[in-house]
Amino acid sequence: MARLNDEERKNLVAYLDGELDAKTSLDLETKLNLDPAARAEVDALKQAWEMLDYLPRAEPSATFTHRTLERLALKTSVVPQARTGPLLGRWFRITWAAGIVLALAGGFAATRLFSPAPVDSPEVEQHLVRHLRALEKVRLLEQADDLRFVRDLDDPDLFGDEPGS
Repeated sequence: MARLNDEERKNLVAYLDGELDAKTSLDLETKLNLDPAARAEVDALKQAWEMLDYLPRAEPSATFTHRTLERLALKTSVVPQARTGPLLGRWFRITWAAGIVLALAGGFAATRLFSPAPVDSPEVEQHLVRHLRALEKVRLLEQADDLRFVRDLDDPDLFGDEPGS
């Protein structure tokens, strides 16, 4: 018998106002039908809700609308801004433009400097040719625990004479 959590309590207020969607409303009604503690909490909330009707209603004063609109007009009136000289404004824009150009140039240079060479470049082809033996046996080499083991296998004295000699 759990009490209503904050989400269910919020849904209950929306339910009492008739603002809850059908699925959430059905879920809440199911919980209330199955849980007497939750039902008691709802009854207490309904009583408090109904007591609000007995409180006197506050009426706004006759000048409420006028004062509100007057305050709103004061808030939205144009505030004179400090003018900057034409020279200072121009230098500000030039500085921003120069900063953007420098950032773009720096990004382009860094991309050219740090990007890998294209796959079809002569440097890449030379590298691949130089390591062709290893590339042909890459699947077997992946199974080795370390590089020293692979080098030891290349030693001609390890297995004795070649079988064809």
